[in-house]
Amino acid sequence: MKNISITIALSSIFLFSCGGGSESGGDTATKTSKKDPTVNLSNTAWKKACSPYNKLSTDDSATSWNVEISLRIDSSLKATYKARYFRPTDTTCESMMFDTLDISKFEIKGKVTSEESVVAYGLNETFIYSSENNNPPTNYTLIYIDSEKLYFGQKSGSNLGETSQTRHSSISLNDYFTQVIN
Repeated sequence: MKNISITIALSSIFLFSCGGGSESGGDTATKTSKKDPTVNLSNTAWKKACSPYNKLSTDDSATSWNVEISLRIDSSLKATYKARYFRPTDTTCESMMFDTLDISKFEIKGKVTSEESVVAYGLNETFIYSSENNNPPTNYTLIYIDSEKLYFGQKSGSNLGETSQTRHSSISLNDYFTQVIN
Protein backbone atom coordinates (compact mmCIF):
# COMPACT_ATOMS: atom_id res chain seq x y z
CA MET A 1 0.00 0.00 0.00
CA LYS A 2 2.89 2.32 0.82
CA ASN A 3 4.40 1.71 -2.67
CA ILE A 4 1.07 2.55 -4.36
CA SER A 5 0.88 5.89 -2.50
CA ILE A 6 4.43 6.78 -3.51
CA THR A 7 3.71 5.80 -7.13
CA ILE A 8 0.57 7.98 -7.20
CA ALA A 9 2.41 10.90 -5.61
CA LEU A 10 5.33 10.65 -8.07
CA SER A 11 2.92 10.29 -11.02
CA SER A 12 1.09 13.45 -9.92
CA ILE A 13 4.34 15.39 -9.59
CA PHE A 14 5.45 14.15 -13.03
CA LEU A 15 2.16 15.19 -14.65
CA PHE A 16 2.26 18.66 -13.10
CA SER A 17 5.89 19.20 -14.08
CA CYS A 18 5.26 18.24 -17.73
CA GLY A 19 2.54 20.84 -18.15
CA GLY A 20 -0.83 20.61 -19.82
CA GLY A 21 -1.61 19.94 -23.45
CA SER A 22 -3.06 23.03 -25.15
CA GLU A 23 -1.45 25.74 -23.02
CA SER A 24 2.10 24.81 -24.07
CA GLY A 25 1.31 25.65 -27.73
CA GLY A 26 2.30 29.28 -27.17
CA ASP A 27 5.83 28.21 -26.26
CA THR A 28 6.11 26.16 -29.44
CA ALA A 29 5.03 29.14 -31.56
CA THR A 30 7.61 31.35 -29.86
CA LYS A 31 10.37 28.80 -30.47
CA THR A 32 9.36 28.50 -34.12
CA SER A 33 9.40 32.27 -34.71
CA LYS A 34 12.85 32.58 -33.11
CA LYS A 35 14.20 30.16 -35.70
CA ASP A 36 12.45 31.69 -38.74
CA PRO A 37 15.02 33.98 -40.41
CA THR A 38 12.33 36.06 -42.12
CA VAL A 39 10.71 36.90 -38.79
CA ASN A 40 14.10 37.55 -37.16
CA LEU A 41 15.20 39.89 -39.97
CA SER A 42 11.97 41.84 -40.55
CA ASN A 43 12.03 45.42 -39.29
CA THR A 44 15.53 45.25 -37.82
CA ALA A 45 18.56 47.52 -37.78
CA TRP A 46 22.19 46.38 -37.70
CA LYS A 47 25.60 48.01 -37.52
CA LYS A 48 29.10 46.86 -38.39
CA ALA A 49 31.75 48.61 -36.33
CA CYS A 50 34.70 50.45 -37.84
CA SER A 51 36.79 47.86 -39.68
CA PRO A 52 39.26 47.62 -42.60
CA TYR A 53 37.80 47.21 -46.06
CA ASN A 54 39.52 46.72 -49.41
CA LYS A 55 37.51 47.90 -52.36
CA LEU A 56 38.60 47.12 -55.89
CA SER A 57 38.76 50.23 -58.04
CA THR A 58 38.04 50.35 -61.77
CA ASP A 59 41.65 49.41 -62.59
CA ASP A 60 41.40 46.31 -60.27
CA SER A 61 43.84 47.74 -57.73
CA ALA A 62 42.82 47.39 -54.09
CA THR A 63 42.02 50.59 -52.27
CA SER A 64 42.12 50.32 -48.49
CA TRP A 65 39.60 52.10 -46.32
CA ASN A 66 38.10 51.81 -42.89
CA VAL A 67 34.34 51.54 -43.05
CA GLU A 68 31.28 51.61 -40.81
CA ILE A 69 28.12 50.06 -42.22
CA SER A 70 24.54 50.41 -41.05
CA LEU A 71 21.90 48.03 -42.37
CA ARG A 72 18.12 48.34 -42.12
CA ILE A 73 15.81 45.53 -43.17
CA ASP A 74 12.09 46.21 -43.59
CA SER A 75 9.16 43.80 -43.36
CA SER A 76 9.41 42.90 -47.07
CA LEU A 77 13.12 42.05 -46.58
CA LYS A 78 14.31 45.10 -48.50
CA ALA A 79 17.79 45.84 -47.15
CA THR A 80 19.31 49.32 -47.10
CA TYR A 81 23.06 49.56 -46.53
CA LYS A 82 24.72 52.86 -45.72
CA ALA A 83 28.51 52.59 -45.74
CA ARG A 84 30.66 55.41 -44.38
CA TYR A 85 34.28 55.40 -45.59
CA PHE A 86 37.31 56.66 -43.66
CA ARG A 87 41.01 56.92 -44.52
CA PRO A 88 43.15 53.86 -43.74
CA THR A 89 44.89 55.80 -40.96
CA ASP A 90 41.53 56.67 -39.32
CA THR A 91 41.12 53.38 -37.44
CA THR A 92 38.49 54.83 -35.09
CA CYS A 93 36.31 56.12 -37.95
CA GLU A 94 36.06 59.71 -36.78
CA SER A 95 36.41 61.75 -39.98
CA MET A 96 34.27 60.42 -42.85
CA MET A 97 35.53 60.91 -46.40
CA PHE A 98 32.40 59.79 -48.30
CA ASP A 99 29.45 57.43 -47.99
CA THR A 100 27.50 55.09 -50.25
CA LEU A 101 23.98 53.72 -50.28
CA ASP A 102 22.94 50.32 -51.61
CA ILE A 103 19.46 48.82 -51.58
CA SER A 104 18.83 45.14 -52.14
CA LYS A 105 16.09 42.56 -51.81
CA PHE A 106 16.70 39.46 -49.67
CA GLU A 107 15.29 36.11 -50.72
CA ILE A 108 15.82 33.51 -48.00
CA LYS A 109 16.39 29.96 -49.23
CA GLY A 110 16.64 26.66 -47.36
CA LYS A 111 19.04 25.65 -44.63
CA VAL A 112 22.69 25.22 -45.55
CA THR A 113 25.50 23.90 -43.37
CA SER A 114 28.61 26.03 -43.83
CA GLU A 115 32.21 24.80 -43.97
CA GLU A 116 32.43 25.79 -40.29
CA SER A 117 29.47 23.46 -39.48
CA VAL A 118 27.16 26.43 -38.87
CA VAL A 119 23.55 25.83 -39.89
CA ALA A 120 22.75 28.96 -41.91
CA TYR A 121 20.28 29.82 -44.68
CA GLY A 122 20.91 30.40 -48.35
CA LEU A 123 20.44 34.05 -49.31
CA ASN A 124 19.88 35.42 -52.80
CA GLU A 125 20.56 39.15 -52.57
CA THR A 126 19.45 41.15 -55.59
CA PHE A 127 20.61 44.78 -55.67
CA ILE A 128 18.03 47.29 -56.85
CA TYR A 129 19.94 50.53 -56.23
CA SER A 130 23.56 51.56 -55.83
CA SER A 131 24.68 55.16 -55.28
CA GLU A 132 27.90 54.28 -57.10
CA ASN A 133 25.88 53.96 -60.34
CA ASN A 134 26.83 50.35 -60.86
CA ASN A 135 24.52 47.40 -60.95
CA PRO A 136 26.04 44.72 -58.73
CA PRO A 137 25.03 41.21 -59.78
CA THR A 138 22.87 39.03 -57.54
CA ASN A 139 24.91 37.77 -54.61
CA TYR A 140 24.37 34.10 -53.74
CA THR A 141 25.54 33.86 -50.17
CA LEU A 142 24.64 32.63 -46.70
CA ILE A 143 22.97 34.39 -43.80
CA TYR A 144 23.18 33.38 -40.15
CA ILE A 145 21.69 35.02 -37.07
CA ASP A 146 23.06 34.21 -33.64
CA SER A 147 21.28 36.23 -30.96
CA GLU A 148 22.15 39.88 -31.70
CA LYS A 149 24.76 39.10 -34.36
CA LEU A 150 24.18 38.83 -38.11
CA TYR A 151 26.68 37.03 -40.32
CA PHE A 152 26.94 36.76 -44.09
CA GLY A 153 28.75 34.22 -46.23
CA GLN A 154 32.14 34.79 -47.78
CA LYS A 155 34.01 33.57 -50.86
CA SER A 156 35.72 30.24 -50.41
CA GLY A 157 37.54 28.20 -53.05
CA SER A 158 35.29 27.98 -56.11
CA ASN A 159 32.25 29.21 -54.14
CA LEU A 160 32.36 32.82 -55.32
CA GLY A 161 28.64 33.57 -54.93
CA GLU A 162 28.09 34.25 -58.63
CA THR A 163 25.36 31.62 -59.14
CA SER A 164 23.18 29.48 -56.90
CA GLN A 165 25.50 26.55 -57.72
CA THR A 166 28.55 28.55 -56.55
CA ARG A 167 26.83 29.97 -53.46
CA HIS A 168 29.22 30.99 -50.69
CA SER A 169 29.87 28.03 -48.41
CA SER A 170 31.80 29.70 -45.60
CA ILE A 171 30.95 32.21 -42.85
CA SER A 172 33.53 34.33 -41.08
CA LEU A 173 32.57 34.27 -37.43
CA ASN A 174 34.87 37.28 -36.85
CA ASP A 175 32.99 39.53 -39.30
CA TYR A 176 29.44 40.41 -38.26
CA PHE A 177 26.80 43.07 -37.77
CA THR A 178 25.45 43.80 -34.29
CA GLN A 179 21.73 44.42 -33.86
CA VAL A 180 20.71 47.96 -32.99
CA ILE A 181 17.96 47.88 -30.37
CA ASN A 182 15.83 51.03 -30.29
